[in-house]
Amino acid sequence: MLGIWFGRKAILAGVAAAFMIGGASARAETTLEKIKSRGVIRIAFTNEAPFAYAQPDGELTGVVIEVLHHVFDDMGVKDFDGGLTTFGGLIPGLKAGRFDLVTSSIYIKPDRCKQVAFVEPLYVLGDGIAVKAGNPRKIHSYTDVARDPAIKLAYTVGGTGITDNAKAMGVKADQLVAVPDDHSGYAAVQAGRVDGFANPAVILETELRALKDPEVERASPFEQPVEDGKPRYGFASFAVRLEDQDLLAELNKKLATFRTTPEFTAIMNKYGFTKDDMVPKGVTTAKICAG
Repeated sequence: MLGIWFGRKAILAGVAAAFMIGGASARAETTLEKIKSRGVIRIAFTNEAPFAYAQPDGELTGVVIEVLHHVFDDMGVKDFDGGLTTFGGLIPGLKAGRFDLVTSSIYIKPDRCKQVAFVEPLYVLGDGIAVKAGNPRKIHSYTDVARDPAIKLAYTVGGTGITDNAKAMGVKADQLVAVPDDHSGYAAVQAGRVDGFANPAVILETELRALKDPEVERASPFEQPVEDGKPRYGFASFAVRLEDQDLLAELNKKLATFRTTPEFTAIMNKYGFTKDDMVPKGVTTAKICAG
């Protein structure tokens, strides 16, 4: 009986060892490997157009979704499992493992870089100004507005980011004209009551396209505000967990290639992003994270 006992003990030990080895192997599988083997990626989104949002039939769309489809199709990953969450739930949900990736409606910031790993910046989320055709006052920055006290700039009530940026560049309070909504801002430009209407650039571009008024255009180029060497605008991109370095490297590699194609430009343009919203040369995630 004693021999049998030891034999059973040895068998059980062997089974336990095999289980532990198998478990270690499963745990060693990276997020990228799981995504590729299952053909599905779990994506966090906040239902915010034009970035990532659900259509009435539940299908995800938006600029980042289309870009991601091109990137992941190349990896053989066709299915996106969208997880709707609040803006504040994006990073916590990613860190908790509920998502594999969060979409690029969030800015790359030094404090966030300590929590998640950002892909290289995808686009600029800055300001834009609508002016009369031909830009008669030659407005290409908030600094241009500040130089001429006679210039009046409209903004939508509640748009504190816009007014803060303008004031930081020297624009005086009496140059800023509050309007109740975006439609009123464009109407003020059309009527000549103001010289420009400032709004987040991608929203401005989308609204101008819908307006279809040849007498109103987006001031281009437009120099985004920089104070004390630091930009007062955002660079946005995707984010993954800090430990998912192989996924991060793969995304950066695929995007570096895709961003040079006409398809990428077409997608960005479709959702209102122009050359003025592209990331300037030399700007990298590492530099942004360093502050």
